[in-house]
Amino acid sequence: MNWRARGTWLIALFAVCFSVFIPAGSASAHAGLEGSDPKPSSWLATSPTEVVLHFDETVGVVFARIKILDQDGKEVFEARPTRDANDHTTVRANIDKLGDGTWVVVWRVASADSHPVQGSFAFSVGTSSSDVTSILNSNESHKHGLNNLFNIIRFVMFAGVLALIGGIALVMFGAKKPPSIRTRMSLWGAWTFAIVASIEALFAYGPHASGVKVYNVTDLSLLGDTMTTLFGQATLLRISLLLGFSMLLMTIDKRDKRAWRICAVGALVAVAATFSAVGHPSGQSPVALSFSLDVVHLLAVSLWIGALFLITIDRKFWLRSTQSMLWFSRTAGYSVAVIAVTGVVQSLLLMGGIRNVFALEFGQKLVIKVGLVLVLVAIGALSRSTLRKSGPAKLHQSVVVEALVALIVVGITAVLVALPPRVQSSNAPVVFSLKQSGLIADITVTPARVGAAEIHLSMGSLVGSFAQITSVSARMALPSQNIPNGPIELERTGPNHYTAIVNFAFSGTWHIEFLVKPDPSRTVLFTTDVKVGE
Repeated sequence: MNWRARGTWLIALFAVCFSVFIPAGSASAHAGLEGSDPKPSSWLATSPTEVVLHFDETVGVVFARIKILDQDGKEVFEARPTRDANDHTTVRANIDKLGDGTWVVVWRVASADSHPVQGSFAFSVGTSSSDVTSILNSNESHKHGLNNLFNIIRFVMFAGVLALIGGIALVMFGAKKPPSIRTRMSLWGAWTFAIVASIEALFAYGPHASGVKVYNVTDLSLLGDTMTTLFGQATLLRISLLLGFSMLLMTIDKRDKRAWRICAVGALVAVAATFSAVGHPSGQSPVALSFSLDVVHLLAVSLWIGALFLITIDRKFWLRSTQSMLWFSRTAGYSVAVIAVTGVVQSLLLMGGIRNVFALEFGQKLVIKVGLVLVLVAIGALSRSTLRKSGPAKLHQSVVVEALVALIVVGITAVLVALPPRVQSSNAPVVFSLKQSGLIADITVTPARVGAAEIHLSMGSLVGSFAQITSVSARMALPSQNIPNGPIELERTGPNHYTAIVNFAFSGTWHIEFLVKPDPSRTVLFTTDVKVGE
């Protein structure tokens, strides 16, 4: 028996480490903008009549918004976009006529997993333009204040549900004596945390997804809109299940009855499923596999960490029973193995490989989480050894430490759920302003990633106005791949303004040159390096 237990822990330890570093194929999880009309950094002769956004997955538009800002960052128009009837990855909104100048589009939609995503880009109308980089950067880095509030709500929900599922399992299968008053009150406390946080999430989701202020949580119209979304429906189902589960808590003395156990297990599995329905699995492919893995993963975590929470709160009761602690120790060992296996497959489905682990905020926090899980596994192994040698009475301190580390893991998980687990598609332009020989060249590359991209060149004078330049030519090279200079076909689209469509075949630092003849007697060379991602 001992060698089996030791083997389980060693296999689990290896698998948890392996789950982060194994390479994985890309999958969808948070929507990314793949294209738009008008295109970012484009120059239009006349105002567009609509804004069209193309995403890399189906998006929700119940709380979606498209705003138009002027060159000073002032909002001049806002609309709720509609989803294309034939393509749910495309949204569009009619806009008012815009005058000459540079305009910023700020968009916000919900991805397939119900999490709001946002972005911005600029375009120009007519022959005049302005530098709106600061406005774009501000909108790109802005995170709405309800993000933090929603992370807290999610943390409380997770902690409550984990403790409820794990605690009920411990009471049903690990206890021979009736549960103590403290254990009963702890289960009611977990139930209260889970249901109250779910109700708060139901009210807060509308303002969170819309990007409005927290005081709008009382707006019943937003609540009504929330109920039309998958998130609202899944949360309402969870609340209903938890309300029904209160009857089982009231009759917990009948926990040995077959009917009671079937109802309890069925209800708690359904509660776990309501989280998976609006988490990363809902945006992955294949959905059925991702969903099933996530439910199993959550249940396994509950049997380990949730039961641990209950034991820590009522140590006086649980650490008196060697039989109960042996049941928990065995269950925790098997649960860790299941967590590791499902974690490996989930990582395979979610992330784009080891190269993105430390580049993404999701990957960085995942590494921290895995490190803490390894600490939990190590503490659990020591506790298991102590249990076999000295009995449960010696575990008072270790279970407290283990529970505190587990609580941190739950907190990190609450944050991870809202983060994109892969590199987001981005249309954000790369902007350069180069000065040479009394001239200024404003250059934009959109997007700076492998594949088709647009290059825009606008020429101006540092010493006053000048006539239309005589000619412009351009070329680009990728020295790291030994790709020599090749010509760029420039098209004149306005006075001293040129556009080209290029194809970046590889990621890396591309070298681009522009040869400008402001008059027949001289040539000015502008050079720049563009870092192109995948």
